[in-house]
This record gives sequence, structure tokens and C-alpha cells, in this order.
Amino acid sequence: MKKTFLFIFAFPLLVFSQKKEIRQADKAFNTEHYVESIALFENLVNKGISTVTVFEKLADANYLNANYVQAYKWYLKLDGLNYQMDAEHQYRYAQTLKSVGLNEDSKKEMEIFERKYPNEIRTQRYKNGLNEKSILLFTNVKLLPFNSKFSDYGTAIKGDTLVFASARDFVLDNKTYARTNQSYTSLYQSVKKPSGEFTSPKIFSKNSFSIYHEATAVFSKDGKTMFYSQNQLSKNSKSKLVNGLFKIYKSVYSKGKWHNKGPISLTDNDSVNIADPALSPDGKFLYFAANFKESFGKSDLFKVAVNVDGSFGKIEHLSNKINTEGRESFPYITEDNTLIFASDGHPGLGGLDLYSIDLSDPNSEVINLSSGINSPFDDFALTVNSQMNQGYFSSNRPGGIGDDDLYSFNLAYLPVTVSGKVVDAATNEMIPNASITILDSKNNVLTALQTDLNGNFVFKDVKPNSNYTIKIEQINYVASAKSVNVYKKDSNELYPIVKAVEQIKPEVDLSNLLALNSVYFDTNKSFIRKDAKVALDKIVAIMNQYPQIMLEIGSHTDSRESKKYNLRLSQQRADATLAYLVSKGIAKSRLTANGYGESQLVNNCKDNTKCSETEHQQNRRSTFKVK
Repeated sequence: MKKTFLFIFAFPLLVFSQKKEIRQADKAFNTEHYVESIALFENLVNKGISTVTVFEKLADANYLNANYVQAYKWYLKLDGLNYQMDAEHQYRYAQTLKSVGLNEDSKKEMEIFERKYPNEIRTQRYKNGLNEKSILLFTNVKLLPFNSKFSDYGTAIKGDTLVFASARDFVLDNKTYARTNQSYTSLYQSVKKPSGEFTSPKIFSKNSFSIYHEATAVFSKDGKTMFYSQNQLSKNSKSKLVNGLFKIYKSVYSKGKWHNKGPISLTDNDSVNIADPALSPDGKFLYFAANFKESFGKSDLFKVAVNVDGSFGKIEHLSNKINTEGRESFPYITEDNTLIFASDGHPGLGGLDLYSIDLSDPNSEVINLSSGINSPFDDFALTVNSQMNQGYFSSNRPGGIGDDDLYSFNLAYLPVTVSGKVVDAATNEMIPNASITILDSKNNVLTALQTDLNGNFVFKDVKPNSNYTIKIEQINYVASAKSVNVYKKDSNELYPIVKAVEQIKPEVDLSNLLALNSVYFDTNKSFIRKDAKVALDKIVAIMNQYPQIMLEIGSHTDSRESKKYNLRLSQQRADATLAYLVSKGIAKSRLTANGYGESQLVNNCKDNTKCSETEHQQNRRSTFKVK
């Protein structure tokens, strides 16, 4: 009886103990104390509690803490329970399979996801496939030498100084961040010497920042204003640190010191995490990551106008072209207005990948920055110097020193190909053997070529991020120039151009063909006005370029005065026009001058018709017809 009595009481105690452990594990998970929650849930598994909920929490805690190998282990166990995963867990399982190198298995899981959730946006993204058409070429990717065995991430470039977040040194009174089981992060700095070496990292600023969790800084152009992320930690009744919400803080540099101005006011909603600030090149917009109610996923990207007085405008939610059901974070805006960000919701290589989109082009698509910089693990927080040739990013890929590590890289652009077709503006017929000259932004000739029999031309190995001028010349056609901007080209495919040129043929009025301002005359006068000389000089240039052209100068009057008087006046105007062209070197034999009086009015200002002086002016003109 004694044994039975003890057994009856031990069983309820055991159940009570297990329920308490489950509550503790759930609380740790819900407060994002992932390392603690993993230990608690694993302890429950060791005690024989292998439920769907426990496996889900173990898998998710590892996934959200970027421990993809362990996440795979628990998602696999969850899959083995013959349990129908929901969309989120199905997708995360497929992502972890990529991270551990099981790409074919990941593909199979995404095919299952596609069948089960055909209306999911992630399904459509999966169908569209991985978009790696980036012109950015990442080379010389190196682990920075000053990484620690802890988490180092989130670089900001301030002149020769690299500012980053690190969990080294236990600056916060040896307190531990429950999510990672490491020290709370502080901002550090390292100076890059002319030799390329970095100085030993030290605390960025001791006087202005508090003990709070700091990360992801960004600086204004003048280097005097800084925005950064900070966790609003507090102490509970037992004087233990309790994680709060992330907010963006502002600090201003004056009198040789950084002065903390506290959190910026973006919203009245105090229950939202707002982090990862980034400034547009002109400083007029602040981008950030947040988990507002309207967010598509766990965190989305937003932007807000920065007013002249330092206040902020209305928050704008970036489109679902950028934001997904997953995590979008760590935005960065390059000098050419390209948004680079981290995401695990777009098709990628696994974990967080780095993506780009041209903010200047509404038709631009999100592009994966490719395996040159992305890995099956988390790759995030990319920054680039102002010359757009060197930068830094963070990753927890294997081969590093600690948890998250800092990497440097060199940046170049893959050359693109410009193709074109030259056609007649009137007939749309192809123009063969037209001369094509390519000039750079400083008008240096880069190459000269000719169109083929179909009017096509191809200009290879074009450097992107540049402006070019394409000049087109052909006999009996007006020379033409087209400005080509490959500044924003996001693919190394053909960059197509169709250029129509106007043919110079008999009866064509050169003034109209060249879109010249008309050659006008004052009332009852025949001298060449200053404004008319500008147009006539362009006629001279065309005649010098095409020595075969013969011109008839036709001059006209308004309807006022007698027809005899107007005929004589128009001839005087034609002769004056001819004389000006001859004075500029045009052979007189190529020119004829005829006065037409008031016989060819361009409007209804006939005799006894009331017209304005401007309308009469339109009739006092010279025209230039090709003979």
C-alpha cells in the first residue's frame, strides 16, 4: 500500500512539473529568448515529450535564431510525425533544406507547397524562379581580421572609419542577451589605414550612449548625424533586464562629442519594433524595418520623409514587390538610388539573402545578388562606399570566426551590350551602312562602326553606371544623336535602341526637319535679326556636312501693304538671307533666293482681317527647301 500510495501522488506531481516546464519554454520562446527556449524544449524531449507543438517550437526557435542545421533536424522530426504542416512551417522547412545543402529535397518541399497553397504569393515567386540578373560583380570576398568569437554585424562607413555592432567584451555589466546567450551588442569602430589594414576595434562613443542594446548605425553625408537601432531594455521587479522593443535613436555630433537625442518619433504605436535605419543619398528619406500591423511578414521595409526641421513625414509601406511573408530587414540605399536589403521571403540560396531593386525605375524587379556574395546561410547588412567599388556585409556562413561575422568585398559591374537599329523616320525602313559613333560622357570617341544590311548595330562590353552618346550619320539624312543611359541597367542582356532619322530629300524644309526656330523679320525690314542668325548657323552646319545639298531660300511677308511692295520686300529678305549664308562660306552656286510676297501665308491673316502682331509675325519668314 505504501508504494501504491507514493505512486498515486508522484504522477500528478510529474504532470504538474511538466506543465510548468512547458509554460517556461513557451514564455522563453514568445519573448524571443531562443537559446533558453531551445534548452527547455530539448529537456522536455529528453523526458519523452515529443509532441507536434514541441517540435514546432524547437524548429522555429532554431530557424529564427539562424541555426539552420538544428532547425532542419527538428523540422525533419516534425515531418516524420505524419503531420500536415501549415504554410509557414512548410516554407521554413524548404528553406532549411537549402541551408544544409539538400537542394533537391528543398525543391520537392516547394512543389508540395505549390500544390497545397496555389494562391500564396510565395508560390508565384517560386514559379518565377531565382532572378540573378544582376550587373554587380562581387570579388575578393574576405573575412575581416578583427571579427570576434561573438556576433559582429551591421557596418556603417564614416570616412575611413567602419562602425559596426558587436557582442564582444560584455560592455553591459556582464549581462547576457537571452536571444543569443551572448553579450548585448554595442557600437564599435575600426579605422582603415592607408595600407588597407584596420586598427583594433574600440567602443564608438563612451559618453553619449546608454547601456542599451545598440546596432545598425547610419550617418548623414556630413557625418554629424547618426541614426541607429536600440533595444529599450528595462528592469523587472527582481532587477533583471527585460527585453523591450527596438526603436531608432538619433545622435548628433557637436563640440567633439556625440550627443544622444533619444528615440525618434515616427508613430504613436508603442508596440512596434522599428530598426535598421538607412538614409537615401540625398538624406531626404529614412528607410527602416518594422513589424507594423499592416506588414506582410515578420518584418517589412518602410520609408519616411525627413523634413528640413528634422521632423518626419507620413510612413510609407514599401510595395509587396519588395516585402514578402518572410523577413525583410537591413535596408541600404546606394549612391545610384538602388535599395539593397536582406530577405528570406524571395527565392534565394537559403537563409537571409541579399537583394537589390532600382528605386528610380518603377518597372524594376527585385534581383538576387547571386552566389558571388550570397550563401545558403544568413547574408545581410550590406554597405558600399561612395565610389561604389568596395563594401562590407555580414554573414553567419561556415568558415567564420564567431556567430555573425563581417566580410569585405570589391565591387565592379558586369559589362552590358547595347544593340540598336536605325530606321527612316518617315517610312520606318531600315538604313544600312549608317555610320555609328559611340562617345562617353566626356565626348571621347569609344568606337565607330556601321549598321548592317538590316540597319542593326551592336556595341559590346559597355560599362554600366554610365552615360553614352550615340551619333548616327548617313548620306542624305540629318545627323542625329541619342543619349543612352545604362546607369540603371540591371541585366547583362541586350540594351535595345531604335533610332529613327529624318531623310534630306527634295522639297523638304530644313527648318522643319531640323526643328529650327523660324527665321523671322521685323515689320517692313529685311535685315537678319540676332535670333535668326542662330537658326541660319545651323543651316550652314548642315550644308557643310552635306556638300551635295542645294537650297532654295523662300522669303515671305505679311498681308499688310500692297502686293507689289510685299513682293519687293520679300525678295530683299531672300537676298539678305542668301548673303548671310554666303558670308559663312556657303557657295553661292548652291543657293537660290526667291521672294513670294504675301502669296503663301501660314494663317488666315489676309487683307482686311484683324490679327495680332504675333500672328502677322508668323508670316514674315524665310524657308529653306532642298532642291
